[in-house]
Amino acid sequence: MATLMRKRFLVSIFWLTYLSAQTAFHRDPFQPLEDFAPPPPPSRTPLGTPSSAYWQNQADYQMEITIDPTTHRLQGTARLTYTHRGPFSLCYLWLAVEPNYFSLRGYGHLSRNFLWENFQRDARRGEASRIELYSRQLANYLQTDFQLEELSIEEGSLARPLPYRLEETALEVGLPRCLNTGEKVTLRLRWSFTLNDATVEGRGGYMATEKGPIYQVAQYYPRPLLLNDIRGWEKMPYYGPSEFATEFGNYEVTLRLPKGYTVAATGQLQNPETVLSPVQLQRWKRISLDSTTFVIPAEEIPREVGKEVQAWRFRAENVRDFAFAASHQYIWEARYTQVPGAPQPTLLQAFYPTEVAPLWRYLAIGATEHTLQEYSRYTFPFPYPAMTVTYGAVFGMEYPMIVFCGRQRVEKKGTYTEGTRHSFISLVIHEVGHNFFPMVVCSDERRWMWLDEGLNTYLENLTKRSFEPLLREKEAEAERKRVRDYLASGYSQAILSHPLGIREMGANAYLKVAIGLETLREYILDPQRMDTAFQRYARTWAFKHPEPWDFFRMLSGALTQELGWFWKGWFLDTLPVDIAIDTVIQEKIRSEKATRENLLAEEKAAVEAYLRWIARDTVRLSFYVEKHPQLRDRYVEENEKAYHQLLRAHREAFTEATKAAQKYLRSEGELYEVRVRFRNRGGLVWPLWVKLTYADGSASLWRFPAEAWAKEPSTLLKVFYTRGPVKKVEVDPSGLSLDIQANNHVYILE
Repeated sequence: MATLMRKRFLVSIFWLTYLSAQTAFHRDPFQPLEDFAPPPPPSRTPLGTPSSAYWQNQADYQMEITIDPTTHRLQGTARLTYTHRGPFSLCYLWLAVEPNYFSLRGYGHLSRNFLWENFQRDARRGEASRIELYSRQLANYLQTDFQLEELSIEEGSLARPLPYRLEETALEVGLPRCLNTGEKVTLRLRWSFTLNDATVEGRGGYMATEKGPIYQVAQYYPRPLLLNDIRGWEKMPYYGPSEFATEFGNYEVTLRLPKGYTVAATGQLQNPETVLSPVQLQRWKRISLDSTTFVIPAEEIPREVGKEVQAWRFRAENVRDFAFAASHQYIWEARYTQVPGAPQPTLLQAFYPTEVAPLWRYLAIGATEHTLQEYSRYTFPFPYPAMTVTYGAVFGMEYPMIVFCGRQRVEKKGTYTEGTRHSFISLVIHEVGHNFFPMVVCSDERRWMWLDEGLNTYLENLTKRSFEPLLREKEAEAERKRVRDYLASGYSQAILSHPLGIREMGANAYLKVAIGLETLREYILDPQRMDTAFQRYARTWAFKHPEPWDFFRMLSGALTQELGWFWKGWFLDTLPVDIAIDTVIQEKIRSEKATRENLLAEEKAAVEAYLRWIARDTVRLSFYVEKHPQLRDRYVEENEKAYHQLLRAHREAFTEATKAAQKYLRSEGELYEVRVRFRNRGGLVWPLWVKLTYADGSASLWRFPAEAWAKEPSTLLKVFYTRGPVKKVEVDPSGLSLDIQANNHVYILE
């Protein structure tokens, strides 16, 4: 009995020790990524790359779409060829039917929580009561009336109806025979529904104006849901905030509207000779790299609309969706650009009405060109032959080779505010940038909002820095403050949260990701290492479907630095950065000359590091607007003056700092020991930048990695040896660390 009791006691001790170790292990902020990441499936490698077993399916379309502007009714027919490449039999298909979102019975409508409903997409938000805004949405739902009129399988020249089940925004189609790996099936579809007033809600529809409707059309045809090698069918209903999970394919689309309408779409126009007048066709053929061509200039707007229906034909290869815009009020502006490394020149186009022409003219195409150039530098050469920006009711939305931008305010005298200009530039860069993420690097937007929105916002911010002076600087601090406030609120959510449950999408999926990656680039790593790792990820996953863990693994794999603490702390957790100076003790010490020289070697490197850090602000940047005088207005000129003044101030400060540093390093004064205790009050381990300012005004910058907190994540003691007395100790002198409490960052010594 005693032996049995002893065995039970030893077993209990073993399990207590094991569980204690496991608890400590899982609480360790410095767990390597692979200790908490899910194991990669056979289709992906531990390096975050596709393996030889990776696969994805394909959906090719031939479509004809007709819109009646008097009723806004859309009628469509499609021939969908679906190719199955998965290593298993497939006996049914799931198609997305997103017009069904606009239904009183839809999950998107019934799952509303009015604590968080702000009617953000309604153009009248702020001008109408909540009741009026809600009524406008319900009116949209009552008129949509989606009708699936044919769903059949093509068998030679014949078509046989197929059984199907329409559930919310997804359609299950039973196949008469299961598809094996490499086999195809061709479906015929016919459907109709009424387009929505897109000034109310939605990512597409019409804008009613006194001159007639302006259409921006998306989410209008049944299309296969993503069949993922990780989770199978992505059957999450379309709730509104979450976007799309789609397959790549080739599209041939005919768009039929009354003669007089100008149509812009994904892909390349195939029949300009039949839809353009002889004069317009001549202009079309003159589009070049050298100058802007107005295929339809302002003096030809609005165009007369006839009763005859005109067919516009477009073709697009290897795209994940197809969208279009149409109006008889469009000015049509175009020119080519050559993106370095791209397979061909890219046709840049802008379509907009005369009301916003003072803002859009040259600027829409200019911001588009700059985006393609800069994003290509950070990722891969833009692969498509065209990029088009269109005006309409949709504030901002992206599709392959075409984006929707709208609702800018221009005064009757043709004037606009600086805020309007900068907001428009940001909008164009952001939406065009989405043609890299997720239109090429095709992440599952339905599940991972941040993996396209956050990465795209990160690149958007880098791109704006070189478009025109101070464009990024004027908004950067406000965005950083928003992230800090979000983390400090106590109500922040993990970045990997599902879009449906994210309460503050802008702060979470956009800014926390983008500002966090900026901090990784500037504060934790350095631009060269970050840019190399990011480009490797983008090029590896171009035209494929990456997951979050692929992103984490690829960036980590490109670095010698273990970043598990960053991915876990910033993306999976919600703790804020809050590092405080607790105590500072300074005293003179005695030492022999050799010892003194060894101790002061660190300080010399820190003084030089401070000079290198502030020297970065003295380098004059070049800006896109400098090479394009047609973009200059009074705001550009004012910002140029302000930028040159700021540059002059930085250079003067650097000169003074250099003189002070040189004098300080020549000094043969006493040796000081400065002991600084730091407290991690926020809980998130983070790198530590410390600036020491000396009595003579010179300074040094000491940079410590996050791993300094490894032995004790709550407390860190650092010892500095200096050749002169320290007057001030500062944490995060750059303001880049995203620390939520700035009032505990400075310690003044008497």
